[in-house]
Amino acid sequence: AVEILATLDGEGRLGGLPFMPEMAAHIGAVMRVRRRAGRACVEGEGLRGMDDAVFLDAARCDGSSHDGCQRGCDTFWKSAWLSDDLNAPPPPDAAERKARLRLLHLATRRGEKYLCQSTALKTATQPLPPAHLRVLLREVRQGDMPGRELVRLLGRGALNKARRLFGLPELDRIVGAPGLKSRGALDLRPGDWVRVRDAEAIRATLDPASCNLGLSFEPEMALAIGQVRQVDRVVTRIVHEVTGEMVTLARTVTLKGLVCGGACAKGCPRANPLFWREAWLERVPAPDQVSDSSPSQS
Repeated sequence: AVEILATLDGEGRLGGLPFMPEMAAHIGAVMRVRRRAGRACVEGEGLRGMDDAVFLDAARCDGSSHDGCQRGCDTFWKSAWLSDDLNAPPPPDAAERKARLRLLHLATRRGEKYLCQSTALKTATQPLPPAHLRVLLREVRQGDMPGRELVRLLGRGALNKARRLFGLPELDRIVGAPGLKSRGALDLRPGDWVRVRDAEAIRATLDPASCNLGLSFEPEMALAIGQVRQVDRVVTRIVHEVTGEMVTLARTVTLKGLVCGGACAKGCPRANPLFWREAWLERVPAPDQVSDSSPSQS
């Protein structure tokens, strides 16, 4: 805590990126770097570049200092907040306790708007050139992106550009029609098992902007059609990345093992949880129940 606090400015930021109170829980832990965070998809801005930051395994924000926000964002870690020296002497206990207390009380609101890494991403990042092939090639060289993934991204980007010229939706985007829509009524709970409904059933729940009552069905989500997954969390409140306001959701869940892989955002590495309306899902028995109830062979 002493070392991290020394890197922060008066607003608790380094290079425009806040250190959030939720991150203090990981101080002193030995954690694995998931990948570098040289780029980030910023809502309303597209892809932007970030300097000297990484993502760590199992270091998602739990929203505990942001009134229970349930976005579950993967936190960005500046290298100045990390060390590979496992034998460094610890700071004096009193100084460490005082520094940790200050980190736990860093500002998380300004009036009605919340302050967090997601809402600060525009100021913590820089514009990327329109064709940032050099950045992508560096990620391949560094091992953050397999070469085949780069080929796939470039191919997808070219196809989507051609489709836009002909007035077609981008790959895997499901477009609905005007009319009344339902969020669903499954009353899902963590641990329930569901199957992602087929494209036509999902289309019936969407408007022409591919949204269900304001929540978008992203092209990335079409890749999960037909999959059987377990409900991870019920999502009822999230901080809006653009406005900084807390917004409420209904009939919305996250599914275990399904996060955004950046397929529709040029390989964005943020791995945000995907939000699923109950209308896009159907209940199924747990896999072990299916096997237990199947007839035995004689």
